[in-house]
Formats: sequence, C-alpha cells, structure tokens
Amino acid sequence: MMVESSPPTRLDALLDQLATDLEPVKPLDDRPTALVLAGLFAAAVALVLAWLGPRPGLLGEDVQPMFMLRSGTLAVLAVVCVAAVVAQAHPGVGRNSQGWKVAAAMAALFPLVGAVVAFTDPAHARAMMMMPTGWQCLRMSLMTGTLCAVPMVLHLRRGAPVAPERAGLLVGLASGSLGALAYNLHCPFDSVVYIGLWYGVAIAVAAVAGRLVVPRLIRW
Repeated sequence: MMVESSPPTRLDALLDQLATDLEPVKPLDDRPTALVLAGLFAAAVALVLAWLGPRPGLLGEDVQPMFMLRSGTLAVLAVVCVAAVVAQAHPGVGRNSQGWKVAAAMAALFPLVGAVVAFTDPAHARAMMMMPTGWQCLRMSLMTGTLCAVPMVLHLRRGAPVAPERAGLLVGLASGSLGALAYNLHCPFDSVVYIGLWYGVAIAVAAVAGRLVVPRLIRW
C-alpha cells in the first residue's frame, strides 16, 4: 500500500528558500597573513638596526650565551603565539592548543630569575631600573610590536574567533614578543635583571593591551 506524502508545510518552504540562498564559503587562507607578518617583522628589524644600530658582536664571533638564550626564548614564544592566533581564526574541535601556555611559562623564567637576582643584589637591580635605555627598550618593543599586530588583527576579523578575549591576549603576546625580538638585536645588555624587568614589562603591557583592545576590533 502506498502512503501519500504530506503536502509541504510553511517550515519546509522556508528551509528550501534558505537553502537556495546558501553559497559556499571560501576557506580562510593563512599564508597571505603569514607573509605580510614576516615582511613587517623584517621591516621592524631593519628599522631598529638602521635607527639604533646592531648590538656589539652581533655580526661577529663574540656572541654572548645570554643573548642567544634571550633571542631563542623570544622567538619560540612569538612563533607559538602567532600559530595560536591563526588557530583562533579557524574555530573547531581540537584547535585550542595549549602550547602557548608552555612557551609563556618558559619565557616567565627570565622575570622570575631576574627578581631573585634583584633581591640578592639590590644595588645592581636599582642600576638596571634607572637605566634610560630601559624606556627605549619598552618604547621600541611596543612600537614595532604594534606594527606586527596589524595583520593578525585583520586575519581574526576575516575569520571566526569564538573566544575574542583569548585571541586578543594571544595577539598581545605574539606582537610583544616580536617587538622585543626586533629590539633585542640592538640591546647591548645581557643582565638577567634587565631582561626580566624591561623585556618582561614590554611583553606584559602588550598582552594586557591586546586583551583589552583586540576583542573590540574582531567581534562580529
């Protein structure tokens, strides 16, 4: 026995109408953003070196271990946080990597060790705090970091971040690390107190600014 199909309802007609208006969405391509970010970082490095000059021994054989350690830590933090920002633009199950937290914890060793050394040697700590180049480190790191933040913010605006606050924090960490990494090529100081204080403050300020400002720029 054949069963007659029921006539289409108003809901069926509405669903059919919605389906006819659907268009395939082009997947978000991360490569243009990565290329622009790399270009802006290269421009930031060129600006620092042309304006302030390279640190002593940067282009020679007398490279200090602390400089290498500082550069590697900033580079790892920057790369991991940039990757996390890109992932935020592609919401989905399993995309919320926690690797950036490990990198941030590793980088936090510099302020922690700097605080311990400052406690045991207050005179050295006061000298590092009063150095005018510290403010230069802060200004240049934030200025070049802001430049690097632009393509990441635009990428998030084109994507679909479901956690704007976390995305903003990651943009701040990534841009602050890139800005500090660029200035690091000029900075002649290798004191762990100096690094922990001025580089730590620069990245922390960038992270707070990203957390407060970026969510307003990327909300749908």
